Amino acid sequence: MENQKSVVIIGSGMGGLVCGAILAKEGYKVTVLEMNKQLGGNLQTYVRDRNIFDSGVHYVGGLSKGQNLYKIFNYLGIMNQLKMVQLDENAFDKIVFYSDGEEYNYAQGYDLFIKSLSEKFPDEKPAIEEFCQYIQKICSRFPLYNIREGDYMEKSEFLEVDTKAYIESLTQNKRLQNVLGGNNLLYAGIPDKTPIYVHALVVNSYIESSWRMVNGGSQIAIALSRIILKHGGTIKNRTEITKIVTADGTVKYAETSDGKQYGGDYFISNAHPAKTLQMTESDAIRPAYRHRIDKLENSVSIFVLNISLKKIHSNTKKAIIIVL
Repeated sequence: MENQKSVVIIGSGMGGLVCGAILAKEGYKVTVLEMNKQLGGNLQTYVRDRNIFDSGVHYVGGLSKGQNLYKIFNYLGIMNQLKMVQLDENAFDKIVFYSDGEEYNYAQGYDLFIKSLSEKFPDEKPAIEEFCQYIQKICSRFPLYNIREGDYMEKSEFLEVDTKAYIESLTQNKRLQNVLGGNNLLYAGIPDKTPIYVHALVVNSYIESSWRMVNGGSQIAIALSRIILKHGGTIKNRTEITKIVTADGTVKYAETSDGKQYGGDYFISNAHPAKTLQMTESDAIRPAYRHRIDKLENSVSIFVLNISLKKIHSNTKKAIIIVL
């Protein structure tokens, strides 16, 4: 189409590919540029000893019919392309304490979630119920999370509420406090810093439904890429963007490390905000803003050890202990 608007997307993480698929379906000419060999960012997988390991997406929430991620994937037309299995309804996750080995199950569905934890904390059922009601209330106030229109004021009352402080206000039971905040590893939660809405938006999705991608999360990246290509888009890997060049307050082109230029009507960066600003040559971005973004503290990372085990045909019991 002669008047077709073009969009250049830098980075093929989940955000970049979803944006690309939506825009391609809506009639834009999409070009996705990825510096690595494999697409998908945290959706990438790798193989060791014929076993597939996920680099980041170990399980996914909100994929049951009618839930938020299901609606997005269904609109994009990839739900029927994903091979997945629902995790244990009674324990999609477990909070385990090293001190005594006690396990606390995170169950799917709020009724079952409350029932499961109330069996461990029979005197704390009201606190557990209040926690679940508050989590659902928060999630209902975030328009984009519910894929609807809305405004900032809907969610404003929750933006400054601290996760740790809120959980401590529910109960004096330290063990329950730790259980309710126990899977903060999913979002790198920090005491006295991480707001409750972050905890709510993450935990709610998994309580609603939790799924594992059979053969890895890279299938999501593959399915999204096919949508972009099907609608006339272009995807280039091993294409590192080092400059975003502007003129008269408008981005003109993105330039690769070998000097190739990609022009477009619109540009989207799926790269880290600080990295994006470092690449962008523009007087329209104030030095103070650049400095503030560059100095923002990154979230805590994690070290994950994936192990491929070999079967041993013996009556002798074998145990492997890994200390990280």
